Amino acid sequence: MVAYACFLSNHFQTEELSVARSCEICGKGALTGHKVSHSNKKNNRTFKPNIQSIRAVGAHGNHVRVNVCTRCIRSGKVKKIS
Repeated sequence: MVAYACFLSNHFQTEELSVARSCEICGKGALTGHKVSHSNKKNNRTFKPNIQSIRAVGAHGNHVRVNVCTRCIRSGKVKKIS
């Protein structure tokens, strides 16, 4: 049990995992809610952000491919390569 806890703590500290369908800049991801019909019947659904894979300028001036939401692209938080 101790070895497993040590593995988990080391795994989350050293390796940054990028979650699919989430923005790498602001961290925006999928939200859950209800689809409500006319009869007020509620069904589960997910609200997914508009994630785009773009080529951007990295920290050292190199080209990197990042998954960002359209709000971050529009607000200028990411410098696109044209």
